[in-house]
Amino acid sequence: MSFLISMPLRRLGRLFCLSSVLVAPAAWADSYTDFQQASGQLEALMAKATMQSGLPRLGDPGVAALFERITDAPRLFQAPVAALQDLNQSVALCERATNIGKAYYTFGSERPLPLSGAELQQARTDQVTQNLANYGDEMSTFFAFGMHCHAHLIGLMEQEFSAQPADAVSGPERMRARAFSKGSTTMYVGVVQFVQVPFWSVAQKKRMLEAAAQHASANVALMAPPLRERLLGSLAQADQDIDPALAPALATIRQALSVTTCTGLCQYY
Repeated sequence: MSFLISMPLRRLGRLFCLSSVLVAPAAWADSYTDFQQASGQLEALMAKATMQSGLPRLGDPGVAALFERITDAPRLFQAPVAALQDLNQSVALCERATNIGKAYYTFGSERPLPLSGAELQQARTDQVTQNLANYGDEMSTFFAFGMHCHAHLIGLMEQEFSAQPADAVSGPERMRARAFSKGSTTMYVGVVQFVQVPFWSVAQKKRMLEAAAQHASANVALMAPPLRERLLGSLAQADQDIDPALAPALATIRQALSVTTCTGLCQYY
């Protein structure tokens, strides 16, 4: 059971990495600068958290405002500023957001405890389960944003590699494209498979699954067809107990996975 809880989020964590006065959004600069400022404010609040106080919650209006500024994907990516035309800067932004989500997941689970062996492992697993109960809304918001953020990265990579014929791509560049595709796929599969993990609420699953469905075609285009088939098969039982609210997004993802052609970055997987 602990494996089911932790593995998708551990994979997410591997891929990506406030002051006391909250800054009002009236004087927003460009969307990239605002993301950086709001992220720094939220990270500072999180750094002050204790096991007694807990992490910043969306129920706090000031914290909710920071979340909105950080995870407003349409504002950030539909007309990205110059900084987000650079792949390295875009990767750093995605890692920063994912690391915030991961911090909610791991909160308190690595603190020193007077335990060892199986007892220590169980205590850490119990803490993660408690975090999912306490901070599921915060985590799912950031992991949904991760879907939008990574779709932006896919677009930049596709643009870069489509500028030259496939047979002209060097060996090191092929390996770079392969590593990107494999990492992206691991993240996407983890989020999609949350639909079958019982520790998320329906609303939280819906938030993440709808983001995954929005970018299904872009993510599936990175996968080798056999991998698409395996993921599609892993979702075969999802309909048995699925909430109707999740069905449309899941259907969109399944439709994308049923495509068998392989063009673009897929050929480097």
